Amino acid sequence: MLYPNIRLKVDEMASRNTTDELTALYDALVPVLARASIGDFNADITVDPTHSEQAKELLIGVQVLLEVIREKIDELETANAKMEAARDRSVSVLDEVLRKSLE
Repeated sequence: MLYPNIRLKVDEMASRNTTDELTALYDALVPVLARASIGDFNADITVDPTHSEQAKELLIGVQVLLEVIREKIDELETANAKMEAARDRSVSVLDEVLRKSLE
């Protein structure tokens, strides 16, 4: 007779822990992903030591993705700056050639 009550209590505790874990995961991910969805990849994930190992792996994985995206954006901005400088030099040379040809 006592066993079913204990089993229900264990199930209730497990359910509460799962719900608490999911809430903590949601709280850690949603603000960062909301910012990322509008192109702001500067937020970082906070990994709470009390998270389960699976939750930590997920959060760390998302953090790595954010860092890779930031690196790629930096690389693209550097490449764009180099191309713009090359374009400006080319335009300057062409302007000079055109000006001399019109003299």
